[in-house]
Amino acid sequence: MAILFLGALMGSAITLTIQWYGRRKVKAALAQEGLTPTRQTELLVNENEAMRGQMLRLEDRLSVMERIATDSSLNLGREIERLR
Repeated sequence: MAILFLGALMGSAITLTIQWYGRRKVKAALAQEGLTPTRQTELLVNENEAMRGQMLRLEDRLSVMERIATDSSLNLGREIERLR
């Protein structure tokens, strides 16, 4: 139970960190002089795609952690042996 809570807490912290980082990058991109609105949009779209990819990878990792925390040890042992 504690592992599941810790995983959810870590996932939330990572999500908030990614959002903060993204907002910081957006502000920096908008603050640059000489960028046209089209270029700004292009930079934001690229940054958004990168963040989505990172978020998907983190969600996959979190789901694995949740499965490890909730699966029975017998099933987990079989899966580990199968992966070897």
